[in-house]
Amino acid sequence: MRQATSGRSATPAPAVVTHRWPTALVLASAMFLVLFDSLAVATALPRIGDEFRLGPARLQWVVTLYSLSIGGLLLLGGRLCDLWGRRRLIVVSLALATVGSALAGLATALFPLLLGRVLQGAGAALAIPATLASAATFFPDEPWRSRVFAVVAAAANTAGLAGAIVGGLITSHLGWRWVFLATVPVGLVAMVAARLLLPASRPEPGGRQRLDLAGAVLATGMLLALIFGANRIAESGPDPVGLGAVAASLVLLFLLVSVERRVADPLVRPSLLRSRPLVAGCLAFAAHSAAYAVVVVVGSLYLQEIHGLSPAGAGLVLAPVLLGALVSAAPAGALIRRFGARRVVAVALGLCAVTLALVAVSAGGPLILVTAILVAWGLSAGPIYVGLTRVCVGDAPPGDQGTASAVFESTTHVAGAISVAVFLTLLAAGVGYGVVQFVGAVAGGLGVLALLLIMPAGEPGAAPSPAPQRVAAR
Repeated sequence: MRQATSGRSATPAPAVVTHRWPTALVLASAMFLVLFDSLAVATALPRIGDEFRLGPARLQWVVTLYSLSIGGLLLLGGRLCDLWGRRRLIVVSLALATVGSALAGLATALFPLLLGRVLQGAGAALAIPATLASAATFFPDEPWRSRVFAVVAAAANTAGLAGAIVGGLITSHLGWRWVFLATVPVGLVAMVAARLLLPASRPEPGGRQRLDLAGAVLATGMLLALIFGANRIAESGPDPVGLGAVAASLVLLFLLVSVERRVADPLVRPSLLRSRPLVAGCLAFAAHSAAYAVVVVVGSLYLQEIHGLSPAGAGLVLAPVLLGALVSAAPAGALIRRFGARRVVAVALGLCAVTLALVAVSAGGPLILVTAILVAWGLSAGPIYVGLTRVCVGDAPPGDQGTASAVFESTTHVAGAISVAVFLTLLAAGVGYGVVQFVGAVAGGLGVLALLLIMPAGEPGAAPSPAPQRVAAR
């Protein structure tokens, strides 16, 4: 991605921080904190339902509102990151997530609990693009750039795994409220550390761009309607509410395109959407999200229905799969520096497609065989997120890195919601697990094709970058 950037960007020239590892750990901590409760709260839902006397239909909103907040606000968060600066947005996002955690943990009724979850989701929507853009801005040179992307990816993966495991322990021994309250003091410390260690973004000469409010409202509404509609279809089938929400998202998308063609400072620059590395990376990430949904969502149902496991037992079987992805992400930075992100991610996606096809062929076979193949899938998946963020975010123009990260991250929420809806609809129609798992394998193969056919050969960031300006962390 070598497009010329506008001189009116609010993002400074690339800067290298002095305290590299502490800065990398601050970014990883921000990512971990805002994502920890995404799965931890699932273990606390039965206790929450008992205390507030909630049925499943109302209880699901504790999870749904969080997911909708993240998916709907990501594009807005990415643009605010480019306009207001990385450090400021990370501090604000941690503040929102911390206040949301405190509000949810102290809630005595359903409404403040749901409001807390919305604030947590909003904090995550701001933190994710700001964290990824900060990794690119503060670490412009190798080996630190791919190294920090690997650390941030590990934090994101660890957050979900730790939430699922630690959340259950906290709920059992301390009560469900401490699933939320335990992160409050850590969030306060992370806010102070971010304020002290991350360099502030300074506007470049030429003035600042304006936030496209109309585009932000339409984009948020479009993503909210699409994700809600897909989730509704996954849960209740293609009913009028779900289909109506999807139709509304298409109308909002049409309006968004019409508005963005007329404004001087659009929410997403057209040049960014024409970037072949970003387009290929997003398509590959969408394919991986579909395969991930087959492994985790469809896989959990498969383990319970075919092998007779309890929900907790299915979770124990899938935990090594997620752990395998975490382990294989560790050497991803070194592999990317040696072989290039395009090649590494294509191989990883190809291995995931092959292992998922083996799962499909082995459907109904011995549990230990299926588990071993799933673990092999996890060991193959680790480099995918690291490599794609390295290309899509790290090589984006400096003034668009927040927006690029938001576009990239929105891909997984939209593709994940749509693929879950499609897969569960297929299962409800009587299609076997093996066929659905094979569809997920085909999706992974399409991701490989997107990389090989659309992404230019060689590293997109191979062109010389501006000489970094050393900035003392403060």
